[in-house]
Amino acid sequence: MNTKLFFVVPLIAILSGCGGITADSLTTTDTSASKGTVSVLITDNLTLDYSEVWVNVQSITATDNNGQTVTLYEDASGQTHNLSQLVNVGALVDTQNIAAGTYVSFDVVLTNEITLIDQAGTVINASFDQSGNPSFSQAVAGTLTVDANQATTLALDFDLKQFTYEAASNTVTPVIVQADPVTLDQTVSTLYGEVKSITSSSEFILDPQGEGSNLTVKLHNNATVTNTATGEVLANTSGLSINTDVSVSGNYDAATLTITASDVQIENGAISIRHDIEGVIVSVNGGTLNIDIHEASFMPGANIMSVDVSNATFSHGDLSQLSIGQKVEIKGSWDNSNFTPAVVEIEGYSSNSNENSDNYVDGYAEIEGEITATNNTELTLTVQEAEHVSGIAAGDSIIINSGNSWIKHGDSNCLVVGAKIEAKGGMTDVSTMAANIIDIESGCAGNNSGSDDDFDGDSDSDSDNDSSCDSDDDSDSDADGDSSCDSDSDSDSDSDSDSDSDSDSDSDSDSDSDSDSDSDDESDDDLN
Repeated sequence: MNTKLFFVVPLIAILSGCGGITADSLTTTDTSASKGTVSVLITDNLTLDYSEVWVNVQSITATDNNGQTVTLYEDASGQTHNLSQLVNVGALVDTQNIAAGTYVSFDVVLTNEITLIDQAGTVINASFDQSGNPSFSQAVAGTLTVDANQATTLALDFDLKQFTYEAASNTVTPVIVQADPVTLDQTVSTLYGEVKSITSSSEFILDPQGEGSNLTVKLHNNATVTNTATGEVLANTSGLSINTDVSVSGNYDAATLTITASDVQIENGAISIRHDIEGVIVSVNGGTLNIDIHEASFMPGANIMSVDVSNATFSHGDLSQLSIGQKVEIKGSWDNSNFTPAVVEIEGYSSNSNENSDNYVDGYAEIEGEITATNNTELTLTVQEAEHVSGIAAGDSIIINSGNSWIKHGDSNCLVVGAKIEAKGGMTDVSTMAANIIDIESGCAGNNSGSDDDFDGDSDSDSDNDSSCDSDDDSDSDADGDSSCDSDSDSDSDSDSDSDSDSDSDSDSDSDSDSDSDSDDESDDDLN
């Protein structure tokens, strides 16, 4: 599995699940002509042996060719990430202004513990070494050029495919490499900070906690702004005020220092929202949920967590609509042993700020399938699987309206004929869904790099339906920035960035892997 961590200076770090940390240098208003802005991301590739791999990142530093070291990110509590959730996705760690120059090495400090959870749910709590030290430092070779008054992205790849676990010593040997951020489908972020100014009903400026650069926050069409004190759920900035403490989640654009937000929570002094969990409901008993945890801001310590959401505010859906198999995201507080929910979102439900003008015949459905035709934001889908809805079966053809959809693992340019997606939303009639969320499952690695897509749900795709992603889902990371999406794992060196039908396409169907394809007979266990 390759996990990529990306860091942008001014301090913006991104963690991703597909092999790298990226630093994006951005134009800044800093009056010093000798500084640039860097964004830092982390990412990872898929491993099949372990469904979850949890680490805590405490700091990242960079050293230039004169031996001078600068801090890109530092937090005594660190940031916790499940690397297995960062496949082809970058996670923003921080943003930082640093001196212009060429940086030739990086140092990543992790908490000296790693949690592995296999497909059967068995938990292994291991360490990176047997020193007994609370932290573990990993040197990363690479080159990052930061130009004055420009934005740069540093991507660090936690290459889980090369991680090894030694059962005798209960230690994991990690491999972290610098990677090309252009191969990422998306960069996600969850940041806490203070409202610096409010520029419109759908936009405000965020001053992140710490020393990072101010960021522009734009509300997505389906975004919610939830007041944890009053329970009020809004679709605009009217509930915000200057100096309000907020949590912001969404997609990050390192080129513009902008977050397109899916949700914003206003923090009340008595109700903390500084921690979050995300996962799939495995059982419901009144207001008590057992959740298979996929992501969390802390080490969960177990595969399944029980939480009571009876007193929480729902930003999407409500208590009566909870059911097994749904994905939920919950913000709240963590005291190192107990998680107290404050705000709950049932993924795919309409915002509770919505006046529900669509008159749904069925308020929630999950449908997987393949796109067979497109007409602007209207997608024709051949159904492969349908849940939480009756009257729709595999093989049926339905219409997906994607105009207001929040898109995961790509952008609207990926919604092309042949793409496989999962859509969640309400059924406006027996064969038409107004999708609130679309998850692109077929892969579209790097497709949105340099794209004009603002994730607002409007289609920015070209009319010829030409996808820059092959249907066989390879996420090649060519050295020249080629971001094609073939299914094999080889790393080609050609400069063709399209996945055309010509023979110079990266769309081989083989599954050869240029790295680590050999099978060792040693006792060390590769994490792939």
